[in-house]
Amino acid sequence: FVICADGVAERFDPVPGLEGVLATPPDPVPTAEARAAIPEEVPLADALHTSAHVALLLLGLGRGDLDLVGRGLSDRLHQPRREHLYPRSVELVRRSGELGAVGATISGAGPSVLFWSHWEQTGMLLERVRDVAADCRVRRVTFTSEGADVRAL
Repeated sequence: FVICADGVAERFDPVPGLEGVLATPPDPVPTAEARAAIPEEVPLADALHTSAHVALLLLGLGRGDLDLVGRGLSDRLHQPRREHLYPRSVELVRRSGELGAVGATISGAGPSVLFWSHWEQTGMLLERVRDVAADCRVRRVTFTSEGADVRAL
């Protein structure tokens, strides 16, 4: 994982056994449109909720506690405000627990959904996501401490 703040990138290794399943719907949403859905100001309760859950996510990643990781994925800043752009993706996030994931998030500006999983559950999760999202490109992904490797824009 990589956290960028104040012009510095901090790297840390992913939790052993943590993997992901990425479901990419066939219809993209322009990043500019997704960004425009986020207001410049948000209610304090939503900011506090998300800040607290980011802390849980980081604590879970630091401890290797996937229950905390799952709890830490709760968001009230961007996913609810973008739901009208990709309602099916947000519904997949909501169903992540019943599908066998630790939790799920919208990846970047969306509409791809990143399901978080322990490696022992990833195969089952992959099949379940393929069953409920047959039109999506569904694949197993890993987490690394390298971050994005952008070669050209």
